[in-house]
Amino acid sequence: MREVDRLRRFLFENEPLRGHWVRLEESWAAARVHQSHPPAVTRLLGEAMAATSLLAAALKFRGTLTLQVTGGGSLALLIAQVTHEQHLRAVAQLRDESNPPAEEDFRALVGEGRLVVTIDRGDGSPPYQGIVPLTGSTLAQCLERYFEDSEQLPTRIVLAADENRAAGLLLQKLPTPAAAGEAAEGHVRDLWDEASLLLATVRPRELLDAEIEPLLQQVFGAFDLRLFEPAIVRFQCRCDEERVASLLQSLGEAEVRSVLQEQGLVTVTCEFCQRPYRFDAIDVEQLFAAAPSPDSPGSLN
Repeated sequence: MREVDRLRRFLFENEPLRGHWVRLEESWAAARVHQSHPPAVTRLLGEAMAATSLLAAALKFRGTLTLQVTGGGSLALLIAQVTHEQHLRAVAQLRDESNPPAEEDFRALVGEGRLVVTIDRGDGSPPYQGIVPLTGSTLAQCLERYFEDSEQLPTRIVLAADENRAAGLLLQKLPTPAAAGEAAEGHVRDLWDEASLLLATVRPRELLDAEIEPLLQQVFGAFDLRLFEPAIVRFQCRCDEERVASLLQSLGEAEVRSVLQEQGLVTVTCEFCQRPYRFDAIDVEQLFAAAPSPDSPGSLN
């Protein structure tokens, strides 16, 4: 049976190497149904969604993880979010919507910028944030740099996306026990080098089309692997009327009433799912009759 919208974990038996595989189909279609981008931006958005799912699996947290790419190229902003339950959403914005980029190159799309990974556990503790410059020639290379700098975990990643599917494969080397000795460390180092080279042979079309078991057999057939049961991945936006109301309250009564007077209606559209939230004069009256302190923060997302 074909596996779609599934995340699978695997490990090398008796070796400190582990990996994760993900493929998105319905969740990818739902994320981009209200977004229309040039092919290069579409592929990058799909890669970011797959990568975010892999990051959440590898980092093991509770809460929300946000992957953000900002730069000086034609792509102004790319954000992908995932919860620990593998609920995904993503959005991309061009710097000039009227002049879409013709370039296919990652560096030309993002320019000089940075990659930010933020983990918000939602328990009142400060969010964790890791930031690395966009020095790689692909999103996967930038994420490998993130793991090296922020997590101190050697990591190799391959990503692929087209208009129908997005997929990714992540491989990590876990720390070798200090008491293992030089011979064991040398063995693990050689194993890691070999596995990394094998992973690099995976082509985008193979990643998008192949089932996980034949793919792992093709790439790592010389090793004894254990493949775990799948986790379901789905698109889900976190916006709701309460969040939008909080956002409007944080903007202030004067500004919201000014928009209402000018347009006759206050409309807020979620950037991720494009759902419109409309507030008429009665809604605005109720909104500020029950509004909290003007210093209270508000956020749609």
